[in-house]
Amino acid sequence: MNKKMLTTMIIICLVVTLITGVTAETMLLGERELQIGARGEDVALMQELLNENDYREGHIDGIFGPLTYGSLIKFQDDHDLEVDGVVDGKTMVRMQELLQETVAKQEVTAMNASAQTLVATAEHKFTAAEIELFGRIVHAEAAGESFDGQVAVAATILNRVESDLYPNTISGVVYQVESGKYQYSPVLDGRINQAADASAKRAVQEALKGLDPTGGATGFYNPSKTSNAWVRSHPVTATIGSHVFFKY
Repeated sequence: MNKKMLTTMIIICLVVTLITGVTAETMLLGERELQIGARGEDVALMQELLNENDYREGHIDGIFGPLTYGSLIKFQDDHDLEVDGVVDGKTMVRMQELLQETVAKQEVTAMNASAQTLVATAEHKFTAAEIELFGRIVHAEAAGESFDGQVAVAATILNRVESDLYPNTISGVVYQVESGKYQYSPVLDGRINQAADASAKRAVQEALKGLDPTGGATGFYNPSKTSNAWVRSHPVTATIGSHVFFKY
C-alpha cells in the first residue's frame, strides 16, 4: 500500500460516513486488536500511519512483523502509552485520532481546491462545455508532457482569453483562425475531439486557480517540430519539457 492507497481508503471511509452517519473514528482502523503476526488492511493502514509519522521506513505489506512491532514500540513510547507492541485501548484511540486529523486535513484541502476552481470558473464565466473543451485542448497539445508542462499549456490558453489580442472565450481561442490557419494543430488534425484524461482535467483546474509556470506566456511551440520564424521571434518566458513558451 502507498500514499495513494491510503488516500483512497480514507476517501471511501468519508463517503461511507456521509451516507451512513457512522463516524470515521470507528471505521478507519477497525476495532480488532492488532499484534505481531496479524495481517490485513487495518495493519497496512497502521503501517502507513507509522511511516507518515516517521516511526517506520519500509514496504507497506499489511503484515505485522518485527519492523512494524519496533516502530509501534517507538510510537507508544513517544505518546506516553503502554509500551507493549499491541494496538488496542489507548494506542488504538490515539491512532484513530491521528487518522481523523488526516481526514480533516484532506477534506479541507479538497474543499478549498473545489472552491478555488468554482470561483475561477465563475470569474471567467466559462460554461461546462468550455471547461470540457479546455481539457481536450490541453490533452491534445500536452499528452506525454509532465504535469507542469500540461499546466503550462493550460495557462497559455487562459492568458490568451485574458489578452486583448485574442478572443475572450475558450472556444474562441481554441478555434481561432488567423491568416487562414488554425492556431492549434489538434483542431486541424482532429485530436481536439479526443476526450481529456484525468491529468489534463487536473491541469485545467490548477490553471484556473492561477498557477502559471510560464510567466504569462500566450503561446508555445515544439522546436523539434516547427521552424516557424514568427513563433521564434518572440521573447521566451520558459522552457518546460519539449515546449518553448513565449509571450506575444
